Amino acid sequence: MSYDFHLVAATDPQQGDFARVCALLEDKARLESAGDTGHLILTLGGEQLALISVPSHIDNDELLRVLGQDVARQLGGTAWVSEVNCPEDKDIAEAARTFLMLAVSETRGLVIDPQTNEILNALDT
Repeated sequence: MSYDFHLVAATDPQQGDFARVCALLEDKARLESAGDTGHLILTLGGEQLALISVPSHIDNDELLRVLGQDVARQLGGTAWVSEVNCPEDKDIAEAARTFLMLAVSETRGLVIDPQTNEILNALDT
């Protein structure tokens, strides 16, 4: 079973949203650079939760084609999309998903199951 997610954000989450959640969690959560790749490793209490790819800037037509009408309508324009890979452990994946949902909670962002395109944090914005 896969515990991966797509993070679809209205803005680049590296420009403040990730830092806000780390501060909210009293800096127990951290994002560390994954070498020279630009990807980020999400850790909580020293345990690796997920690998987050560099956010890619995607226009609304591409969102519509790849992720469907619900996602494209909610974002209403361009978005920043990252792939999030979690270990094969449900509890760790749930912790990572919670972090991601907090990161986009004040935006029109979404956390999506890449296998079903199900929106995991439906928002009414």
